[in-house]
Amino acid sequence: MADNTVDDSLHVPSLRIEGFRGIDSLTINRLGRVTLLAGRNGTGKTTVLDAVRIFADRGHLSSLTAVLNRSEEYAGRVDGEKDITEIPDFKALFHGRQPKTGSSFTIGYARDSQEQLVVEVSSTDDMPEKWMSRLGKLAIGGQVLRITFSQFEEFLPVFDGDLDARRWRWPRRLVPDDDGGPKTLRAEVLGPGLLNNLDLDQRWGEIALTEQEPVALRALNLAASHRIGGVAVVSGGTRPRSRRVLVKLEDGERVPLRSLGDGAVRLFGVAVALAGATGGLLLIDEAENGIHHSLQHAFWRLVLRAAADNNVQVIATTHGWDCIRGFASASSENDDVEGVVVRLEQDKGGLRAVEYSEEELETATGQGIEVR
Repeated sequence: MADNTVDDSLHVPSLRIEGFRGIDSLTINRLGRVTLLAGRNGTGKTTVLDAVRIFADRGHLSSLTAVLNRSEEYAGRVDGEKDITEIPDFKALFHGRQPKTGSSFTIGYARDSQEQLVVEVSSTDDMPEKWMSRLGKLAIGGQVLRITFSQFEEFLPVFDGDLDARRWRWPRRLVPDDDGGPKTLRAEVLGPGLLNNLDLDQRWGEIALTEQEPVALRALNLAASHRIGGVAVVSGGTRPRSRRVLVKLEDGERVPLRSLGDGAVRLFGVAVALAGATGGLLLIDEAENGIHHSLQHAFWRLVLRAAADNNVQVIATTHGWDCIRGFASASSENDDVEGVVVRLEQDKGGLRAVEYSEEELETATGQGIEVR
């Protein structure tokens, strides 16, 4: 764990969120190479991860819909046969859930007004002519999302209640990648649940036979009672597209990864995601899930080291004391890797971030002082 200065070499050195979902206003002045967000259930930890995901993707339609799909927030639309089809409810992205023309949310750095993503409800009457012609009939009357980042501007018509549900699934952007769009940050996302076999297959394929493979095997061996020497993904048999992840034990036997328990699957998933997020962000919701309390120190030691070696910035959430204690002890051993704990708490109807220095965190965990 390093000092309290902001590391401007990080992908997201600080964070400010205004008007996004359940967060009216929140400022986190300093994020670390690895940041652990603590706080009681319902304080907004997962919402912070959602905001970072959208910011990293510079407001792409894919990230907006992914956030809404995760929380199953849908709105009815009429399809070509006049049946009701559920598609993401974009109004739920805004604080209060009832946005009007001019309502907006902002995600960006706490100290840099230039690195701000603004998503605003705008009238189609205010769109530039080139966007009117580009969107055609989709932009006649009503409201659109106006997305701006730095000098880039984009409009998405997502609010028309009579829109044919089959036509809302546009490409990631309605403009070519070479049309001045901002450079995005790669962001890998791990939810509180376990990765399925297809996801594990895809992520393992990106690192197999590379220098990142030993990192994943070390993580897997943290939770295994037998030494594991290799991993392979094979066909699941007669089921189409079915895959199974097998591991090779020290005696040569091959067994399914999932037979080793949820902890092994979780650790392996985090490790392959860390490798796949090289040069970008890894967002982990409820980091402690599936990992025994006795492994928390070793787990965070691996995450801190791999994050630094691969230029990955990790932001994770927790509400577990063992997770925080393991993170604190692992961070204290890595003076060259900045680990930060931020507690989110309600304050007079709002939300504030309490940042813990190395000394404060060591004192709190050593004396059992509440940090969650």
